[in-house]
Amino acid sequence: DQHAVEFHVDHAMGTVGAVAIDAEGDLFAGTSTGGTCCKHSGRVGDSPLIGCGCYADAQAGGVSCTGLGEAIMRVVLAKTAVEFLRAGKSAQETAQACTKLLFQRGRGTGGLILLDRNGVPGFSFNTSRMAFGYVSPDGSYVIEPHQ
Repeated sequence: DQHAVEFHVDHAMGTVGAVAIDAEGDLFAGTSTGGTCCKHSGRVGDSPLIGCGCYADAQAGGVSCTGLGEAIMRVVLAKTAVEFLRAGKSAQETAQACTKLLFQRGRGTGGLILLDRNGVPGFSFNTSRMAFGYVSPDGSYVIEPHQ
């Protein structure tokens, strides 16, 4: 019981994700997990599962997710976010709808960063913290160490 997950909610390891759009409009997404505390060795989380931890589609957008992998997998979070973008939701509306879905249907916590097909960023999380940053259209860096 001393090593139960609830004792390690904000452990030191974390996910690193990136979403980028190049000069030709191609979108890319990548996610590298820090793992989930107290899980068995060999566990496969959401990061390597296409459509769960990350996804990119040049016609809609790109997404990288972090959080409880089992919950992210239940709602195929990254692909779901791209489909919200395809349906016309803004980047920020999509991010917020996805964290709500993650909590309600996935029964978990996490967050995501995304870019729509025009490079507009969106981000949302329902965890105690999630740092992120992006390059604004004027070329300046925006860094958000949200807590």
